[in-house]
Amino acid sequence: MAWEFNTDAQQFNKKLNAAATNLQKQHFDLKIVVFDIYKVLLDVVNTPSNYGFLDATSGCCGTGTVETTIFMCNPYTLGTCPNASKYVFWDSVHPSQAANQVLADALITEGIELIG
Repeated sequence: MAWEFNTDAQQFNKKLNAAATNLQKQHFDLKIVVFDIYKVLLDVVNTPSNYGFLDATSGCCGTGTVETTIFMCNPYTLGTCPNASKYVFWDSVHPSQAANQVLADALITEGIELIG
């Protein structure tokens, strides 16, 4: 199932980049900057210890399958891990707060380079 999400993300990024390129060709004075969040998140998943994470294969909350609602996954839910900052994912699909911080830091760093 994870490979399907990867394929979907890669196809989306391919179409997004093509659309941005076409739009740029139509409007020469327009500067479009596309940040590849997939690449950064994939690196975090593949090398979690480089970012201070212990687990990149399961979510902090639930079984790691489909628990994505506020009712099933919240800080008070039984089975929620004691230290969410060590998990890349909060539930089966959403990055944890700590992972979102890594993504935000990368966005700032790479964004400055892309704009500059």
